[in-house]
Amino acid sequence: MADTESHLKTWQNFKEQSINGQFKLDTEIGRALYNRCEELRQQLLRIRQDVEGVRYLSGYGGLPSANELRVKFEQKATGGAPHDPNDNALARIDQHIEIVTTMRDAYLAAIGRLQAVDEESSRTLTAQGDEIN
Repeated sequence: MADTESHLKTWQNFKEQSINGQFKLDTEIGRALYNRCEELRQQLLRIRQDVEGVRYLSGYGGLPSANELRVKFEQKATGGAPHDPNDNALARIDQHIEIVTTMRDAYLAAIGRLQAVDEESSRTLTAQGDEIN
């Protein structure tokens, strides 16, 4: 897990450097890297949905050992373990989504597009909120 944290910190630093103008990329290269990160992020989001689907398992029978095995598989998928509630596939996928999202934003900032994307996202969220009200 420490490795995941160091990766996130590295990309947070790149993002900050990009925002401050210390890290820049060619627009085409930055856009290609952004697109690849977004593809990967979407794949991870789909995988996350699949993992959510194994939150509750069935079909293990009525033996006590089968029930124990079912519980262990559920914990590995979404529940964690007594020693670490984040020791599950869902938490790991969320960590990777956070890293890829930060990478994506760092690339956008490196080509000067992060603010435009933030503004577009803000407008979209505002419009969705207006539709709800």
